[in-house]
Amino acid sequence: MTTTPHASFMHRLHDFLDPSDGAGPAERLFNALLVALILLTVAITILSTVPSIHAQYGPLIRLFDLFCFVIFGLEYAARLYVTPLRPGLPRGWRGYWQYATSPLPLIDLLVLISLLVPGATALASLRGLRMLKLLSLLKLGRYSDSLQLIGRVILQRAGELLTTVLIVIVLVFIAASVLYEVEAGAGTKGFESIPQALWWAVVTLTTTGYGDVYPATPVGKVAAGFIMLFGVGMVALPAGMIASGFAEELARLRMVEQTAQETRSARYCPHCGEKLP
Repeated sequence: MTTTPHASFMHRLHDFLDPSDGAGPAERLFNALLVALILLTVAITILSTVPSIHAQYGPLIRLFDLFCFVIFGLEYAARLYVTPLRPGLPRGWRGYWQYATSPLPLIDLLVLISLLVPGATALASLRGLRMLKLLSLLKLGRYSDSLQLIGRVILQRAGELLTTVLIVIVLVFIAASVLYEVEAGAGTKGFESIPQALWWAVVTLTTTGYGDVYPATPVGKVAAGFIMLFGVGMVALPAGMIASGFAEELARLRMVEQTAQETRSARYCPHCGEKLP
């Protein structure tokens, strides 16, 4: 079967954007330039919020935004163009839609939209949209093995983490309800209703402890003490899950690397195919 120039170009572009056989010098240089541009975009976005800098360099910042829009737009269009070659996606427009609505392409699209918003807009909502350029930091996960490792660990522990989050939510509502029943009758500020007591419950269970709302009655203080102990345990639980997940994933990667190294260093008989000592 003859490969058309169009198909050949699509395959080369797909291999360049998402190399499956390891990134070569060109791919590494391309990724390094994108990472540098992303970091520069975030830095300039932060600096542009300083009134004196924005007043002096506003036009240059706008030109840089448009330059980033062109570069990121070409990358987004190229990744969308090679969608038919991505495994696990349906054919036709459904494949394009499924890829375009996945997390990383959605982040890319939000960043592109934010880059088009004028810097001198008077609408607060559009100013907030410009700050969506900070989401471009999440694009670094595509070019970092370490961030990809974090993503795999979180996905592997998603069930346990979700269970922990649900338990924390239940504890927050229980803590707010208990302290409301104890402190509302005494007229303690911040516990006039369960919604108001929720602030104290969240701050306490996360061990933040701002001190702006606190129980005044002896019973409330005893109940708050037990809730604080639960909070310490619940905050440490997800950290332990993620730490154990990292240990398992790193052990698996070491085993894979060791197996690959042994396979490369092993010698086999050219006639019978058996492994030589």
